[in-house]
Amino acid sequence: MQVERRRKDRLEYTIPLNVRGSEKGGKSYRFKTVAQNIGAGGLCAIAPRMMRIGERLSLRVRFAHPGSTAQAPEISLRGRVVRTEERPAGLCRFAASFLLRRVA
Repeated sequence: MQVERRRKDRLEYTIPLNVRGSEKGGKSYRFKTVAQNIGAGGLCAIAPRMMRIGERLSLRVRFAHPGSTAQAPEISLRGRVVRTEERPAGLCRFAASFLLRRVA
């Protein structure tokens, strides 16, 4: 059984997510994914690359069903990777805490 470390509740809901960051050498990257859960303090998502704890991210969250073309609110966030789990096929599950939030 895992010990719950979160201080705030999370919504278990898949939400479209755009992620931007830069590798240790400075090379930037971008990818689209879905957050597996999200809360006031952070989110959990799958990345197509390995993430590093402490890595700073720019996140854009669209509050709509994945694949939906309907108008939906978007929020731009700054985050920091606080946990990583290696997954099969070169994927990485990561948790990020929010540093700065603004409605777009």
